[in-house]
Amino acid sequence: MMGQKRKWLIAILLILLQFLIFKWVYPFASFFQDSYSYIYAAMERHTISYRPIGYSWFLILMHGIWASDTFLVFIQYALLQMAGVYLYFSLDRLYRPRKITGNILFFFLLLNPVNLYLANAVSSDALFTGLTLIWLTELLWLMHRPTWWRMLLQLVLLFLIFNIRYTALYYPVIAAAVFLMTRASLTYKLTGIIASVMTLTLGAMAVREMTWRQTGVRTFSAFSGWQMANNALYVYPYIEVDAGRLPSPECRELDSVVRTKIDRTNPPVDTWYMWDPHGPLKTYMRLRQRREHTDYFTAWNRVGPVFSQYGYYLLTRHPWLFWREYGSPSARIFLYPPLDVLSRYNEGESEVDETAKEWFHYNSTKVRTLWSPDLQSYILIPFLPFWLFLNFAGILAGIIFLLRGRAKFRGLYKDFQKGLLLAAVYLGVNAAFSIFAVPNVFRYQIGPLIWLFTYTFLACDLLLSEWSPGPAILKE
Repeated sequence: MMGQKRKWLIAILLILLQFLIFKWVYPFASFFQDSYSYIYAAMERHTISYRPIGYSWFLILMHGIWASDTFLVFIQYALLQMAGVYLYFSLDRLYRPRKITGNILFFFLLLNPVNLYLANAVSSDALFTGLTLIWLTELLWLMHRPTWWRMLLQLVLLFLIFNIRYTALYYPVIAAAVFLMTRASLTYKLTGIIASVMTLTLGAMAVREMTWRQTGVRTFSAFSGWQMANNALYVYPYIEVDAGRLPSPECRELDSVVRTKIDRTNPPVDTWYMWDPHGPLKTYMRLRQRREHTDYFTAWNRVGPVFSQYGYYLLTRHPWLFWREYGSPSARIFLYPPLDVLSRYNEGESEVDETAKEWFHYNSTKVRTLWSPDLQSYILIPFLPFWLFLNFAGILAGIIFLLRGRAKFRGLYKDFQKGLLLAAVYLGVNAAFSIFAVPNVFRYQIGPLIWLFTYTFLACDLLLSEWSPGPAILKE
């Protein structure tokens, strides 16, 4: 018990010390294009936006307590750090790792500089990552102690995460795997699986209804439609589309625009087709906007279902081409993602938008750092080869278990087996989503990086030492 109290004290002191030093170097929060979208939705109290509205409402909550950007950054940082500490103490109680192993995990989770830069951005990334880590840790506990209140807690967390980023749409797959592995009744397992699916289904239906009321189109996420069309257009230069076979008149109209606007040389795998103002998707949106006399946001939502239908048609008919032109390059990007907006403080700009100035009560639009805006790039860039290394190390550890360690695996403490399987499911589904659904950037992989490091490190320790995982808590 004294050891736990000492580590809690160390954790709190390190969190405060790191934050104070960091804010001395970076006295202002960091902004990029998404930041202003979130702030504007918060200022206008929107119920729907281009992205999930949850982070904007989090901004409203924080603003209601204190309008300071330092306060917002501290809360985001504290959430990330507390999620890591909670994960560490949970692993310590559930698996009783060796002292040196536990200390390495403890200080890795606490001294990770990525958390500081993630928290300093006015973006949903820190909130999403922190809540995801807490949710995954709750799933670990649920496998060990499948109680009804833990099921309810994971549902609440799932609902919050979903409203922050729609990436959580695949989270019920992870939850289902966990419920199937619990030592509980069939009723408990089925209730957990169904409740997890229904939580997101009802949430999506509510968003769909609000979108219909405001834009006249029933769509849950127009953004996903834009993304699907963007991804599908990477196969277009290599195919001949029979317009007569397209599933709707809107798709045929879109295809006629694509034929005239698309370049026969694809850009690098990214979201180029989504954002290029002269590209086929934006051209089609403006065509619909003029014809239907709508504002930008309404037009943006109304074309979403058409893009989704059109993209699905192309992808399902040319899966191999899609893998060659989009999937394979995307897999390489997944393994070595760009730093993106984390490469430079405030994207290298010395000023922020007026919306940020007004929201955080700045005296002017000027922001500054103690040193170069590029400093964070030098600090964070080593994490890119580290992420690549972790992926191969995790795969290698899994192969060794399958080929040489199956007997040892079968003899393991059952809950550690399940923890390894949870890690495999989470990381596998995340990889599939990141490769095929969205172009990957480093900030999307902070949660997976932490989880991958934790379980790869534990698995390697198990293979290379005499450590035998076992429960440190007594049955109540």
